[in-house]
Amino acid sequence: MRYAVISDIHANFEALTATLDLIKTLEVDQIVCMGDLVGYNANPNEVVDLFREQEIPLIMGNHDAVACGLENPWNFNPIAREAALWTRRALTEENSRYLRELPTEIVIDDRFVMVHGSLHHRDQYLFSQETIESSFELLRKRYSHIHLAFFGHTHYQIAYVKSPDSLQNVIQKTIPLDSDPLYLINPGSVGQPRDQDPRAAFLVYDDQAREVETFRLAYDIEACYQKIIDAGLPAELAERLLRGL
Repeated sequence: MRYAVISDIHANFEALTATLDLIKTLEVDQIVCMGDLVGYNANPNEVVDLFREQEIPLIMGNHDAVACGLENPWNFNPIAREAALWTRRALTEENSRYLRELPTEIVIDDRFVMVHGSLHHRDQYLFSQETIESSFELLRKRYSHIHLAFFGHTHYQIAYVKSPDSLQNVIQKTIPLDSDPLYLINPGSVGQPRDQDPRAAFLVYDDQAREVETFRLAYDIEACYQKIIDAGLPAELAERLLRGL
């Protein structure tokens, strides 16, 4: 099986459609998503509608939880909070209900786990060694037969590799997966990259070849930029797209 793994769309319809168009050329069997369909950008309903139409398996991100009213954005920075509350008002009731019913964690084909933030909580960032090690420990305890989990939330395309005597960070085009180590892998963000590369990010996981291939692609950022401005969302959200921040 070949899986296209995407995450953190954040209502960026231009980035999403460009990504899906490329995925169509890659002989992928299944698309899966680590959540945050909405927030920040100006096309929440269009993005959610597309996911519903294509029945893409996905989990709930922290922005999804706020936008559908399950949580409040008190821990968001002011700009993210404004965008989240704008999104809550903009969503149709049907799309809000769809987001409310999303799972927080799923296993795909008994091959890998999907979480948004960490295995502990969708709001937890996997940046520090402590949180990374803790998620590996929970992966081992909760899913003893599964060595791979995909996560989102940080908007950084990266793999963490845990062997008995080491913890490594891997950022490269192709990542081979051995049978013994554990892996936590982030496909990066489709709709709002934060690694100073404004191109949309995703990956393809080939279960038979036991490897992950990462991708970046340009899309019509200017169109997404203008939609943010026209919607009255904070201009900072449009500017950061251009810089990949």
